Amino acid sequence: MDNSGEPRENRAYDVLASNAIADALFHDWAHSRNLMHIVFTDPAARAFYRDWHDVARNSVAGFRLGYGKAPHDPRVRQVLAELLDQSPEFAELWAHHDARGKALDRKRFDHRDVGELTLTMQTFDVRSSPGQELVVYHAEPASTSSQALALLGSLAATSRREA
Repeated sequence: MDNSGEPRENRAYDVLASNAIADALFHDWAHSRNLMHIVFTDPAARAFYRDWHDVARNSVAGFRLGYGKAPHDPRVRQVLAELLDQSPEFAELWAHHDARGKALDRKRFDHRDVGELTLTMQTFDVRSSPGQELVVYHAEPASTSSQALALLGSLAATSRREA
């Protein structure tokens, strides 16, 4: 297994597909397979994302961009309504009207099984499926994050064999 996690998501930030290491990184999606719900409604998110405020701000701006491209998409509208109702932080950020796509970014995580990781995130549009993106996380080679990600991959492989 390499040192990358690869979720695929839509405009509503639903994770449509993921590999084993992404599943392990995001705790097997125990809270939700929707990244917006994870950021804004998972009580553990503020500890998991070490830069939660930056992640929250960027997530809302990206979600707004997707909303602007498909304002009548029922799933996007559903997630928007849920978050406006359930998260005052989301509602406050939504009111700022920031809209921007994802860019090359670094995210810092504090994972309950392997500790701190800093991963570079890259996003690619899926041309054959407008509104879908492939998100790739990777660690710098020979870094402590790379070691933590390798350990996470080993733990994921072991737990899948035991299941």
